[in-house]
Amino acid sequence: MNELENILANIKALDLNLIHEGKAYCDNLAKPPGALGKMETIYARLYAMFNGRINLSKKVVMVYVADNGVVAEGISANPQETTAIVARNMLQGKTGLCVISKYKGSVVKVIDIGCLQDFSNRSFEKIRKGTGNILVEPAVSREEAIAAILLGYRRTLELIKEGYTLFGTGEMGIGNTTTSAAVISAVLSISPQEATGYGAGLTDRMKAHKVSVVQRAISYHAPFEDILDLVAKLGGLDILGMVGTHLACALHQLPCTVDGVISITGLLVASQLCPNVLDYAFASHMSMEPGYKKVCQFLNLSPMLLMDMRLGEGSGCPLAFSLMETAVYTLEHMPTYSQGKLNREDYVDIRKN
Repeated sequence: MNELENILANIKALDLNLIHEGKAYCDNLAKPPGALGKMETIYARLYAMFNGRINLSKKVVMVYVADNGVVAEGISANPQETTAIVARNMLQGKTGLCVISKYKGSVVKVIDIGCLQDFSNRSFEKIRKGTGNILVEPAVSREEAIAAILLGYRRTLELIKEGYTLFGTGEMGIGNTTTSAAVISAVLSISPQEATGYGAGLTDRMKAHKVSVVQRAISYHAPFEDILDLVAKLGGLDILGMVGTHLACALHQLPCTVDGVISITGLLVASQLCPNVLDYAFASHMSMEPGYKKVCQFLNLSPMLLMDMRLGEGSGCPLAFSLMETAVYTLEHMPTYSQGKLNREDYVDIRKN
């Protein structure tokens, strides 16, 4: 625990003075104040992270692959072996995330943190082969939960040392919308019905069964000692690996984007461990899973895109990367009021109304 405690103790909040400096820069450009909306908000936060010298040239989506024991309860339409099949497809660049990433110029790193089948040359690092069935036993032990967070942290740190400066979190694991719904419901104290969706595709009858499983799992494991106890009992290794990525990015003051409901569950857990993590987090798109919107409201996050996407994998991250790069390029190449021969006093700042 000492290593994790040390990481958490050293994560600092973003410098508010630098954020205000970034906002002031945007407000001096030849346009109505605030006219570029979220592009300006994104820019100001990135400005603070990079101390005015924003560099998004090396981009990566980290995909954590893990199986979930709760699949035994029939909560997914897909067989468990789908996890390993899709993971191997990712290594060959044959998934939706991989295609989007290739087009947008970002890299995909696939990490076997808990797949039942070994699929990579670093599968020996995995914490265990699949989790326990959360309906009848903890997903993992507290020690395994910490080890999974630290594995995600170290793999992210490797990439930071290689020069990557813009990160995204993704996952692959049949049953992980069920574990995510359980964690979201328990952390936010909302009903499983509010947190549980159709996942990769369920009938109404199957969804009702999924809600029941989530409810019974929470009741079986409650009460919870703390956030680590909660996520160890109800969560998944993919969620825990993403926590590690958020911690590494926040410690090194680098931006990290989330994809869908499993990704945002990782951020939710990370924020419970250290609220400062949120200063470095960006929501890419509004997932179709109901728990996603609940977490966004809880964390005060505003997704960049509304695309009706439900692919998962991390597919929203490279799209967010593109918007972030566009924001930076646009704001750093626009003229100022004086350069554009405009008078700032002629514009009303509607943000004050």
